[in-house]
Amino acid sequence: MSAIRPGKRSGGRTFTFHHITLRVTDLRRARAFYEGVLGLTVDQDFPDEKLRLRLNRTTTRLVLRPPLPGTPISDRFAKQRIGLDHVAIRVPVGEAARLARLLDDAGVANSGIKADPVGPAMVTFRDPDNVQWEFFEEA
Repeated sequence: MSAIRPGKRSGGRTFTFHHITLRVTDLRRARAFYEGVLGLTVDQDFPDEKLRLRLNRTTTRLVLRPPLPGTPISDRFAKQRIGLDHVAIRVPVGEAARLARLLDDAGVANSGIKADPVGPAMVTFRDPDNVQWEFFEEA
C-alpha cells in the first residue's frame, strides 16, 4: 500500500484533525489538568461519559473519555506500544514559555523551554495518564 500524496488520492486537499480522543483513568482528574492547568475551554460535557475541550478557537477538539469496562486500572499510556507516541500542538511564538511557567506553577514536570538556532522553541510534558504532549512554536 502506498502513502497518500497530495494531489493524487487526496485530491490536493489539506487534512486537519477535527478531534483527538483519549481514554483517561480518571475523568475528573483529567479535567482538572486540561481545563485547570492548561486552560483549555470545555465546550461539551456529558458527566461520567465524555468531556470535550477546545485545542484552538476554531475546529480542533480534545475529547476525554473514561476507560472502557474491564480496562485494568493499572493500564497507562506507554510509548513502547504500537500506536500513539505523543501529541504535538503548534502554538504562537512566546506561548511555549508561558505554558512552561503554568506547568511549573502547577507542579507538573516538564522539559522547560528547549530551543536551538534552527528549530522551534518547545516544551514537553506528560499528562496524568502519562501521554506525552509537546507544544512547539511556529510563526
